Amino acid sequence: MASGGMVDRIAAEFGVQFVTHAKRAEGRHQSKARRTCHSLLNKHGADHLRLVFGLINTPQNRGNWSAPVFTAVSWVVLNKPEWVARTDFVDRFDQLDLRVLLENAKDLNPSAPTITLSVLLSYELDRCMSVEIRGKAA
Repeated sequence: MASGGMVDRIAAEFGVQFVTHAKRAEGRHQSKARRTCHSLLNKHGADHLRLVFGLINTPQNRGNWSAPVFTAVSWVVLNKPEWVARTDFVDRFDQLDLRVLLENAKDLNPSAPTITLSVLLSYELDRCMSVEIRGKAA
């Protein structure tokens, strides 16, 4: 199967449909980030892309299907494997509001929101993980 078809199939597993850039993404089930997902699939494989979709598809964050969010979540998965391996990672991740973090990233650095979102996401996850560790030590 061509990787374009694979991207669509993985997206469909999560109830996401890609729309063209000329069309406005409406609702929590549409995304304009097909090219970004295609790139992630080609670079890191189907399992990685499914994990990224799964992390974004949590109750708190479902619908944040933008290219900067896909890229930032992928960056965390690739660069923080010790976090991803934790049994409570999905719960900790779902405590974050990706929409708010993306808005903050755009405000802080409009010329590079994806990189800024990656940093903010990493910082917030580190804070979440550290609070739990400190709480257990006390």
